[in-house]
Amino acid sequence: MPEITINLEELASRYGCELNGDPAVLISKVSSLEDANSSSIAFLSNDKYKSFLKNTNAGAVILKNEDLENCPTAALITDNPYLAFAKIASYFDKARNFEMGCHPSAIIEDSSEVPASCSIQGGAYIGKDVKLGKSVFIGANAVITSKSSIGDNSWIGPGVMILNQSSIGLRAIIHSGAVIGADGFGFSEDETSQWVKVPQTGSVKIGNDVEIGANTTIDRGTMTDTQLKNGVKLDNLIQVGHNVIIGEHTAIVANSQIAGSSVIGKHCKISGQVSITGHIEIADHTTLTGRTAVMKSIIEPGVYSSNLFPHQKTSVWQKNVAIFRSLSKLKSIISSIQKKEDNESDT
Repeated sequence: MPEITINLEELASRYGCELNGDPAVLISKVSSLEDANSSSIAFLSNDKYKSFLKNTNAGAVILKNEDLENCPTAALITDNPYLAFAKIASYFDKARNFEMGCHPSAIIEDSSEVPASCSIQGGAYIGKDVKLGKSVFIGANAVITSKSSIGDNSWIGPGVMILNQSSIGLRAIIHSGAVIGADGFGFSEDETSQWVKVPQTGSVKIGNDVEIGANTTIDRGTMTDTQLKNGVKLDNLIQVGHNVIIGEHTAIVANSQIAGSSVIGKHCKISGQVSITGHIEIADHTTLTGRTAVMKSIIEPGVYSSNLFPHQKTSVWQKNVAIFRSLSKLKSIISSIQKKEDNESDT
């Protein structure tokens, strides 16, 4: 791939930043403040890294206006340096670039639709009646089974499984080992206490601009579809049960699990190792801190936490945790009071 270069004037114009310095400086990559050279652009968004700014060798730094006086090089000034960095880094992201064509070891069924602009890597399987959009990348040994579809400009990593007529929207990124559309966990116990499988006949519908992390699993619905709306971001090792609906632009961190038929609202932020029970609803704009256990519906937006206790408002949880940490001391005080009362009653 040829090296991508762009001058600072164009970068500033393209990403809405104010330029301070030479507009002709050419940038070809993003780097940290410590590792940058004259062809790199770095960023500063956290005060912890201010000490690296004055000695950086970067060709330019993305920063806030308040940090400009300490910058020894050209700067792109913005109120949100991390957001600007994310957009500029995406411009230089070569990992999503690929050469068109199909590897000779890939298996592509005749009834599938695979535009010439796609890239199908070695060992991949494209099933019957699969529909791929334009400029789709399918990684090595990925499997796309019959009647599934993937939208334009999507990137499907090595070893991904997309099963049972799943539908993936535009510009998806699905990382290695993810399984989309496997059977949901549905069983009924009979009169002899044996489990009878409930057939899973639904599918998975995924919107546009969704990213799914490595080894995350999204089960297909029992009869209706499991749904991830536009802009959802899932980290690695997340379990999404059958019939779950996740609202637009909700982000979920690793090792979380969502039991079947729960509905999560829009713009929620769910931290790591969160457990959400089945058949409940979570309001739009809800934040769940790490290891929260959600046992009932949340109808009011806010920040919720739990650990030993079921979820509750974070402000209440913090007070309860403080009390819990002092239980031993409180017990001693209560015991002392009780003993004093007992002695007084004896006299």
